[in-house]
Amino acid sequence: MPERCPLHIVTGKGGVGKTTIALALALRLSREGARVVVAEVEGRGGLALASGSAVGHEPKLLLPTRSGRIEGVQIDARASLAGYLQRYYRLGFAADLLQLDPLVDFATRIAPGLRDILLIGQVTHLTETHPGIDVLVLDAPPSGRIGSFLGAGVGLTELTDGSPIAEQAASVMDDLRDPTCRTHVVTLLGDLPVTETIETVAALQALDLRLGTVIANRCIAVPPVPDPLPGAPDGITPDDWNRMTAALLDEADRARGQAAWQALLRYRTGLGVTCVADHDPSGHGLSTLADQLELA
Repeated sequence: MPERCPLHIVTGKGGVGKTTIALALALRLSREGARVVVAEVEGRGGLALASGSAVGHEPKLLLPTRSGRIEGVQIDARASLAGYLQRYYRLGFAADLLQLDPLVDFATRIAPGLRDILLIGQVTHLTETHPGIDVLVLDAPPSGRIGSFLGAGVGLTELTDGSPIAEQAASVMDDLRDPTCRTHVVTLLGDLPVTETIETVAALQALDLRLGTVIANRCIAVPPVPDPLPGAPDGITPDDWNRMTAALLDEADRARGQAAWQALLRYRTGLGVTCVADHDPSGHGLSTLADQLELA
């Protein structure tokens, strides 16, 4: 990007609410009048599902906001290859003829990681092709492959030194390591998600990428539990009261367990952990999530 704008990358284990958090982040960033573009790669369709709006290969309005603007775009490997060929080889209309799936597959098999570099490069190139973008949010692949996705440029730079591919790879890594770029990891506060989050953060730190914050989704607050528990009020049988208090105690145990996982995440990653409650199904859910986000 000639003039880099902030790039926020959002990743996380599948099923933790990564795309929803990416949209809430975009809403938070747009509140001061910014034009925010949320980009999705790999054609997973999560943005359309989470926002209820169609998402195509050109940025278009995604969510209505009181201030600013949130747009969505789907980054396609074929279009990315055409853009790469046009920028580095000036093929003009001929680049469009090379977007055929077999050719894309052939090109990306020759240089493993090229597809990822093309996808990331197309995201960062959006500010050139669509002037006026203030912030980019990348709804990135899940954390299981985020290290290879964001680190693809390292190997390509070494394997193809001096070539246009190496130039593209180096440019992408410069963008990812720029101070305006942050990667945020979304998680749930449980055994497997926390373990994968710790491993993800370590992999990203090994790539010398700048981390933002860990966002713990679907957190619950510790309910007030009297000690000792009072007896059953009038009109409630002892059995019913025991069932009611058992549910309260179970919720308190879950909340305390989440607090322990949160402390472990802070200790093992050295990052801040932002806890957000599960969003309600009403139209205010994203706004509520956006209110809770704290960005490093």
